[in-house]
Amino acid sequence: MMKTKKNRLKVMILAYVVFFAALYVIIYIVPQVSGIFLKTYTAEYGLLEISADSSFVVVRDETVYTADSSGAVTRAASQGELMLKDSHIATVGGTQYHSEQQGIVSYYYDGLEAVYTPDNMQTMSYSTLKKLKKEADQYEVKECEDKSAASGTPVYKIIDNKQWYLVCWLEADDAEGYDPGKNITTEFSDGTQLKMKVVNNDVQGEKNRVILSCDRYYEKFDRIRTGTCRLIRASRNGIILYSDSITEENGVKGVYVMSKRVDRATFVPVKILLSDGEKTVVEKDYFTNDAGQKTATVENYDEILKKPDTAQETKGSE
Repeated sequence: MMKTKKNRLKVMILAYVVFFAALYVIIYIVPQVSGIFLKTYTAEYGLLEISADSSFVVVRDETVYTADSSGAVTRAASQGELMLKDSHIATVGGTQYHSEQQGIVSYYYDGLEAVYTPDNMQTMSYSTLKKLKKEADQYEVKECEDKSAASGTPVYKIIDNKQWYLVCWLEADDAEGYDPGKNITTEFSDGTQLKMKVVNNDVQGEKNRVILSCDRYYEKFDRIRTGTCRLIRASRNGIILYSDSITEENGVKGVYVMSKRVDRATFVPVKILLSDGEKTVVEKDYFTNDAGQKTATVENYDEILKKPDTAQETKGSE
């Protein structure tokens, strides 16, 4: 009798273990395995960007003005204000200081204004950036005195706003497409985006040095010397597809879209707008083909066949 009870207990424990093992497989294993064999995906409208992350050094044509003698400081111009030549910028100890050229007023300096200039930026290498990062504490951005200045103390600086530069370094594999004369979008770490033009792109060892110019105002550009950014060389909105799902039928590029009524896929032409290799963005709903005809194409939330060579195109109306 005792033995029978022990056997029943063992059976119950085994059944308990098997039950939870099966439950684990159903919850955690099956979804993962089934995902491997998933044959379709949902096309969605979105933004495709081709970009590269970069470190940079800011180069500006800027002049720091210092006090000729000590005295109380009164500022006549606001931070970031565009001033004409000969404009009154500040007064120190009763002496007025005027801008010697047109430009943006800044009350910040780092001591590198005369070190890195547009005239010598072509000589800069990646070691320049590494040196700056290593000596970051030494060249920390400081604010000019706004109450009392000693003789020789920086009072303000004027920056030529017509053109300033970013000297960037990219991995060689990421540098393709940043050709001189090309307009790109630079996104800084604070989210600000600026249109810039590629001035130069040359190989420096394992990296490429890309120099960008800008004529747009950025409120922090006078307070940064180094940093990181994202260089966006192309971006388009449209339906995002996996590039591998795009095929060609009779010289027309397209994808196979699963019918909502039957378990069949129909070939649908697409117009490619941009591709990064892995993903491709195409026109949504309609596009005009090479013959000038309005052509129906993929729509938002269409179910796209991942492997076009497995498609069975539906003939005629369904």
